[in-house]
Amino acid sequence: MTDRPTDLSGFAAALAVRLPGTWTSHYHQHAAYRDQFTLGNRVWDLGHVHWAVSKFVLRHDAELHGPHGQRLYVIERPLKRGQFLVTPLQPSVEIDYFDDVDEPNGIAVPGDPARAAAAVTRRLLPRYQHTLAAVRRNSATARTGQPAPGTHRPPPAVGGRPACNAPRHTPAGR
Repeated sequence: MTDRPTDLSGFAAALAVRLPGTWTSHYHQHAAYRDQFTLGNRVWDLGHVHWAVSKFVLRHDAELHGPHGQRLYVIERPLKRGQFLVTPLQPSVEIDYFDDVDEPNGIAVPGDPARAAAAVTRRLLPRYQHTLAAVRRNSATARTGQPAPGTHRPPPAVGGRPACNAPRHTPAGR
């Protein structure tokens, strides 16, 4: 990891301006170990980034805010000088809305902001947007009791088996 805290700050700011849409970067230094968990506990990743947050003391991190409430978390990649980890942050919704939604997980990116932005745009953002939409659909369904428009709902079950959706009337002439 770098000894210069501004490296992460500068990288995150340069990454933010290269992502599609309008993104802003917010850099945070941690005075104490427990401070890293303010955002670290919101990491939407069960892989590499989760491991890094849980096993290493992070002196700093950055949060990127993007269009439609998207938020990304950026840290230096432990044990790999000059690389960074980028992952989505969970939206602030009820935990039940995450049911049946896989984590979008983060990615490792090079220290070059242009190449990192290309990787995030191509590999991370589509996955993140898909899973974020699924959580929002779950939230809308919970609020209204009805699936969100465009959401597939399986047919009701009868006796543990899917019910047949037979027509209610016989077409004329038959």
